Amino acid sequence: MVLVVVGALAVLIAGTALGAGRIVGRLAGARPPEAAEAERMEVYVEALCLGAGLPVPQLAVIDDDGCGALAYGRGPRASTVAVTSGLLDVLAPVELEGALAHLLARIADGTARRDTRLCALGLLGGPVGTAWASRRLDAARVVAADVSAARLTRFPPGLVGALARMGESAPRLRRRSAAIRHLWMHQALGPGRQEVHLADRLTVLGDL
Repeated sequence: MVLVVVGALAVLIAGTALGAGRIVGRLAGARPPEAAEAERMEVYVEALCLGAGLPVPQLAVIDDDGCGALAYGRGPRASTVAVTSGLLDVLAPVELEGALAHLLARIADGTARRDTRLCALGLLGGPVGTAWASRRLDAARVVAADVSAARLTRFPPGLVGALARMGESAPRLRRRSAAIRHLWMHQALGPGRQEVHLADRLTVLGDL
């Protein structure tokens, strides 16, 4: 009986891990981009992926007037880069490039995969799972992605502008599951959801 329960639990965990990207996409309200949206994103994503040696991820848009972005998925060959419609409307070209570069940096270093799994496993475990997952967040990875993105684009002010706009409009983002809070680009949450403030991230970028 114990072996059956353990086996069923293992299958459940494995299935949740495999479907974690779809879970995050549903929680975020992501949808396939329309033609004009895809065209605007692709021109940067394809060039950045070429420079970073990454496969081109799937693209998605979240209908939201606020500025936000996140990357999620099982790995470089099964990842999605999602931005809000408000972000596409507001960001200047160099800012959009900086934001997309940051998301790709998260995919490249495994942060997107790790945090996607933490989201799914946290949901699977209920309050205990959520508490467990929150203890394993690593804000240093987010700051490292900022630096990697600035180096990839060779223009730190683009990312600085994108993050500043996200910080300003964050209160306007629609409320979504707290389970994906750590995936939003403007968030940098560490163990216990301790936060590295956006101003500190901008300072790091300003010193590059």
